[in-house]
Amino acid sequence: MPSRPPVVSRVSRRALLGGVVATTATASTACSLDSLDPSPDDPTITPTSGPGSTDDPTAPAAEPAADDDEGLVGEVLAAIALAHRTARANARQHPGLAPVLRPFETLHTTHADELGDLPASTGRVADRRESRTQVLARVDRSETVLQRTLVGAARSAGSGALAQTFASMAAGVAQLRTTL
Repeated sequence: MPSRPPVVSRVSRRALLGGVVATTATASTACSLDSLDPSPDDPTITPTSGPGSTDDPTAPAAEPAADDDEGLVGEVLAAIALAHRTARANARQHPGLAPVLRPFETLHTTHADELGDLPASTGRVADRRESRTQVLARVDRSETVLQRTLVGAARSAGSGALAQTFASMAAGVAQLRTTL
């Protein structure tokens, strides 16, 4: 009878997984040199060059356009909707996989609620004739696309809070993908 692996290997595996998720989240929220530009509210430091600086050090820095972030939120919501539809349709088509796929549905709903309404999506996302392996591969591809979209959105967001939200969502998707 095979023996169970020692607890140490499970802890090491968890530590490795935690490190991968933390690295993914950290990499997606890496700061740029623009974020190191001192604040005009700091009386001890006067910015002399860089984005948003003018001849008048008391002038407010240029704000990123809110329209850019709105478009980004729309793009992310569309990606969440497609991944949500893929998980839900496959859970319905393959009831044996429902316990594995329902957490993805829940995650997508939570993420969509944070950003706005979940838009409708179209396209074939499930096939009753697929094997368990094929279904899991399909869902994993969908989640991979969503994760990449979230990481890209985190890098592109003009708002720091929105970038953190996207990065957190990407980390959540990455963590849940390990269950596939």
